[in-house]
Amino acid sequence: MADNYIERKMEELRRGSQQRVMPARRYAAKAGRLSFDFPARRVLLCGLAVGLGDGIATVFLDAGCKVAVFDVDSGQGSKMAREKGVRFYEIDVNDSAAVQKAFADLLKAWRDVDIIINMEAGEDYRVAIARMWSEHKTRYPFPSSYGGRFIDIDGPSFEKTSFLSEYGITVNCVSVAGRNAKDVIDMCKFLSLPQAGFIHGSGKC
Repeated sequence: MADNYIERKMEELRRGSQQRVMPARRYAAKAGRLSFDFPARRVLLCGLAVGLGDGIATVFLDAGCKVAVFDVDSGQGSKMAREKGVRFYEIDVNDSAAVQKAFADLLKAWRDVDIIINMEAGEDYRVAIARMWSEHKTRYPFPSSYGGRFIDIDGPSFEKTSFLSEYGITVNCVSVAGRNAKDVIDMCKFLSLPQAGFIHGSGKC
């Protein structure tokens, strides 16, 4: 009987009367989307209390990160602190003495930072904050497989801050020219991923 059954099925396949059953196509829970693990990081936003800063802060806060903001806009900064829980410092980011004091206070509270994102700050400030960070890394070399991220939005200071690579910190510049806010925020997210630790340069986005 078994032999007859096999022969009958083979004959049906030859005549085309037996349809092949194809496996069902599998769809992910969120088709068209990719997801990555993103351990909680300590993020400092400089000159980003308004506009892009609000969106960038929200992205990192939703991922479980701590977020601090250096900005002169006390109204918006206080609102972010009240509504989002960011750590806000009312300072002019181009006042080196004020920045140094605020950064020292932040490091005392957090021990270190993992990501610094700059916007609307002069080149002197960007180099100064990078120097402060590198000095802290030298003084307290906490082991970290992540290293760090230094992201400039519309600030071509890569050449002057690339020394951060000695501490495993990547330095990148994101241009906003011709881009909407979501593009820029997404690029900041991408550059902050652990998997993006080999991207080190300028002119992204």
